Amino acid sequence: MRLKFNRHKTFSTVLNVIGLTLAFSVFLILTVQVVYDTRYDLNYPDTDKIVRLEYSDPTSPGVYGVQLSRPFIEHLKTFFPQAEAVSCYWYYKNGNRSPFKEANTETPGIMLRYTQTDFDLLRVFPFEFIEGDTSGYRAPGTAVISQKAADKVFGSQSPVGKDIQFDIKSGDGSSWRIVAVYKDFPDNSSMDNDLLLNLGDYSMTNYSEWSYPCYMKMNTFEGVEPLLDSLGAVMFGEDSEFKDQVDFRLSHLHDAYYARDVEGDNMAKGNRSTTMTLLTVSILVLLIAIINFVNFAMASVPFSIKSINTRRVIGSTRGQQIWAQLWRALGLVLLAFALSVGMMSLAATSSIASNISGSLRVADNLPIILIGLGVAVVTAFIAGIFPARYSTSFNPAMVLKGSFSLSAKGRKMRSVLVGFQYVISFILILCSLFITVQIKYMKGYDMGFDREQTVEFFVSSKIGNSRETLRQMLMENPNITDVTFAGNQVVSQGKMGWGRTYQGQRVQMDCLPVDPNFISFFGMEIAEGRDFTESDNLNPNGTFIVNQAFMAKYPFLRLGLKFTGHKSDDMPAEIVGIVKDFNFQPLQYSVAPIVLYNFGSEPWWPLTVGYAKVLPGNVQETFKFIREKCAELDPTFDTSSMGLYFMDEGIGRLYEKEDNLNRLITTAALISLLISVIGILGLVYFETQFRRKEIAVRRVHGASVGEILAMLNRYYLIITLVCFVVAVPVAIVIIRSWVAAFPYQSPVPVWIFLAALLIIGLITIVTVTLQSRRAALRNPIDSISNE
Repeated sequence: MRLKFNRHKTFSTVLNVIGLTLAFSVFLILTVQVVYDTRYDLNYPDTDKIVRLEYSDPTSPGVYGVQLSRPFIEHLKTFFPQAEAVSCYWYYKNGNRSPFKEANTETPGIMLRYTQTDFDLLRVFPFEFIEGDTSGYRAPGTAVISQKAADKVFGSQSPVGKDIQFDIKSGDGSSWRIVAVYKDFPDNSSMDNDLLLNLGDYSMTNYSEWSYPCYMKMNTFEGVEPLLDSLGAVMFGEDSEFKDQVDFRLSHLHDAYYARDVEGDNMAKGNRSTTMTLLTVSILVLLIAIINFVNFAMASVPFSIKSINTRRVIGSTRGQQIWAQLWRALGLVLLAFALSVGMMSLAATSSIASNISGSLRVADNLPIILIGLGVAVVTAFIAGIFPARYSTSFNPAMVLKGSFSLSAKGRKMRSVLVGFQYVISFILILCSLFITVQIKYMKGYDMGFDREQTVEFFVSSKIGNSRETLRQMLMENPNITDVTFAGNQVVSQGKMGWGRTYQGQRVQMDCLPVDPNFISFFGMEIAEGRDFTESDNLNPNGTFIVNQAFMAKYPFLRLGLKFTGHKSDDMPAEIVGIVKDFNFQPLQYSVAPIVLYNFGSEPWWPLTVGYAKVLPGNVQETFKFIREKCAELDPTFDTSSMGLYFMDEGIGRLYEKEDNLNRLITTAALISLLISVIGILGLVYFETQFRRKEIAVRRVHGASVGEILAMLNRYYLIITLVCFVVAVPVAIVIIRSWVAAFPYQSPVPVWIFLAALLIIGLITIVTVTLQSRRAALRNPIDSISNE
């Protein structure tokens, strides 16, 4: 009996450790993402004082903007007496990246994140400077660099006083003098740049250039509201009819991280529902493992009850027996937790890490490890207390004849607990399947232009200045049928934001500089007016083609009208055409106003994003040809950094957050299902041990092995079906709530429900059958004689 008890105990212990290890691993890894989001822009000093100025758009109710002109921002520096500092901060999360190197050296460039600011940004955010003199950042042509970036570019040498250089705009080798080095901010912040470049006097007097967000550090918020209410008159003038139509607000950066009502917002974006979903999933998976622990402990009581009663008879108290079981539970849980920390460390070096925004290194997550340890201790108590109290609740003198797990009450409790596990597994699998459907729907959606067999690539400014030559060189290849260039990726969130004023009315738009053949290259349709022509390249003032959404939002503008483009107000550009709407952002966003713009004969900068139509077959040879021709035009250009991928692949990367969420939910669903299967495996094992005599009697009376297996499967299949019925409406509510945030939504297909039922049903049948088969095949005479 002792050997049998030890065998049962070892079996349940191993299954418990496996289940708890998997659950704690999910909990720790998902908590890293949850903490990353919930602490975004809350992980440095004075976060409660730092805000961004936002204003409502009279033409789009409920929508706010952040792009302002520099003269307006300069005026605000003396407008708010409550403000300690007001700054112009041209920030794009992950938008501005370029290779930098020490000026006038042959060292290869290092890819850095950079942005342009004025001096006062150093007073808004709590910079910690390691070396240098920040007062030097007041001068144009200066820069401050982060510690990590300085180490990458300059190694052990001090960067202060050295010039840093990159290929920008005209390709004239512009450089900046580094005046100071600052300690890096956390990645989950709005100050995650490697390099800050001084804006100088650029656009300082240009009231038509609305491209700059305004960040402030406030000493107090008392008395701010009346000043915000009066800003409309400052923006449009006392006599303007629009002064009372604009509302201003100050948003803390953590709130701005989650805000979805801001247009032209280039800071990182989180999703509160996604954060709560991940937290809920991590807790539910842990709860499934706790249920297994309780079920195993309750099912094994008949094997341990005599040992417990014997100790009580020889003097051990009930309290001592309860504490002994709790200590064993704690030891088992802590073992599983230690293993999960090891799995987290392994995940940090695996593909799993790419699905998490934060670091998975154990050393970077000690607070989370401590939280997990506390959760582990609580888990041990919750999972251990009920079985411990129950197993010690009997009179020591009694001889246990039955089993709680076979009583009506015990069977009902176990069914409820197993059912809860199955409901969670069904919900997670259904959500995972639908997220896959939604992502596939967005990636395959007709975005209003032809992207079939279209290759996207990036070139240097030198090549951009000679792009017509490159176009002719590439067209010599019979596998390349057309080539065009743009100033940015066609589908992206990092477009150039333009704010203009026309007859006292504000016009805000995304602007994409393009070549004359851009519209025809992508098969876009002109709704009114004309397409670009080659003669537009000779116009120094530039040329506009706007989309239908632009005309709908600004009805006071019309075809043939002229307003400010990239030149001064007295050199306006003409609207020559209206293109049918197309999606120029990922499908988390609806169609917004955009202008396609031809710089003409005096461009701001060369177009450096190339597109080529290629024929199927010999694709790698075609890619090689493109690289070779780019190298011919600019021998200093590193062609390994030019991208060169099909456009569908690039668009797919824009759904990285959704892909990551899908992989995390799918992984959690599979692990929850695995833990549930482990639970069923253990319960069926104990069930067949308890029912050996019943099975033997049935065999003696002629029942076949198949009938025995059907009897044992029936119980769990009924649980599966009931749980499916309970889980479906809950999953539908969750799915509809999640997809409501998307302007373009896939219908919920019936097949995902059938697939979930089939997956869990088959796994249940296989698990129960394999575990029960041994008991069903056992000689019934042996089972009866050993009972």
